[in-house]
Amino acid sequence: MEYSFKINENLLQALDEYHKKTMLMEYHTIEKKPFNGVLKDLINDDLIYNVPIYDMGSRKYASFCSFTEAIWNKENDVKGNGINFVNCFIENELDWFILFYLFRLCGSGINYKPKTNNLFSTFKGTHGFGNFWIINSLLNNKFKHEEWLNDLKNINKPFTDNKGYLLPQFSFENQTSNHLKKFILEYSIKFITLLYNQIKKQKLDIYQVTDLGNNWLNNQGFKKQNFVLTAFAADLSEYFPNYVNPNGLVYAGTNATKCIKTIFPKINKKVSEFDYINDVLRFQSDRYSLKPIDCEDSRNCDVVRYFLDYQSKYHIQKNNGKTYTNNSILKKIWNQDQYKSFQLQLQK
Repeated sequence: MEYSFKINENLLQALDEYHKKTMLMEYHTIEKKPFNGVLKDLINDDLIYNVPIYDMGSRKYASFCSFTEAIWNKENDVKGNGINFVNCFIENELDWFILFYLFRLCGSGINYKPKTNNLFSTFKGTHGFGNFWIINSLLNNKFKHEEWLNDLKNINKPFTDNKGYLLPQFSFENQTSNHLKKFILEYSIKFITLLYNQIKKQKLDIYQVTDLGNNWLNNQGFKKQNFVLTAFAADLSEYFPNYVNPNGLVYAGTNATKCIKTIFPKINKKVSEFDYINDVLRFQSDRYSLKPIDCEDSRNCDVVRYFLDYQSKYHIQKNNGKTYTNNSILKKIWNQDQYKSFQLQLQK
């Protein structure tokens, strides 16, 4: 088969190795097996074993999806967080759409604070369950978007966590603060209602939902929300696959694009950037038995962090001040200078 990209066997071998190790971590999470002894030897990688970022293949098991998995699956949530939401009953499809969008708009609970005890311990305030006011609304038996927005009206403190990326920027005339809050209260419901009505008419790919949302935002004078809308559409593809195609084409984020261009450089100039990126995602999807949107995150975004030995200050604190490094096969294949050069390329 002719690809639009070049395959470097050393880099592909390193990616295959990373995939194998992280899927072992995912398996132990799903099966609730202990993280000790034999697993540590099998992983043979201190960064993957000790830093709970590199522990999954399926997007739904990523920390930034812990809340959506918990509220959707309740007692069947494999991470155990759902037991806190067993009495939360969201009955209206539109409310689900609004919940997913607002969660992504407000940073997906991202703060990189790992749980201090075992994997299935208390969740509030940890990575994936960071500052997001609707969590408190749900725990107070408020299951409709009108109630969530009413709660927001009465909040006069920060209500988001968004480590690692910038929230969409809003600017309203004659207003010096609370621009995001104003957008949520005055625009978000009619925005998502419009998307919901459009999506119900015809099944879309993930990127088409992103385009649909951005068109409305631009027409209203707002900036695009590629990252937020893609994450929102990915949630819909997971929980409402009858509306959004789980295996459809996607827009890749900044980190994913960096990884793809470094590991699978484009060689066919006739192919558009969008098609090239999705060619790589489909290649990875077939190779690793994951969906393209899974690969965008776990086989590209996370891979950049892995090769750069990323861990937050909170991970380091949890690990008693110890900083870990990866044990990628590339460090055996390449000399130190070659590996450093590769790291620099990933940061461009």
